[in-house]
Amino acid sequence: MSTDAETSWHTGSGFVRKGMTVIDSNGAVLGVVDRVEGQEVLLAEPGHPFVTVSEIDGIDGDRILLAPRGDATFGLGAEP
Repeated sequence: MSTDAETSWHTGSGFVRKGMTVIDSNGAVLGVVDRVEGQEVLLAEPGHPFVTVSEIDGIDGDRILLAPRGDATFGLGAEP
């Protein structure tokens, strides 16, 4: 699901682009987008290696806003 030579990916929330800033529900910056693989948005910055596409609450310009969650699962991946 990528376009623009692997720098833009279509998700259910809109287009995710390389270099976008990922912001958690408390307003803290988690990192910047490196790429999308499957349902994971991989981050270029250390700390949180990725967030899942299902965590995206919205896209505002060059920012990805994450939905508030009741658990701390950022970067842990889904369990079967």
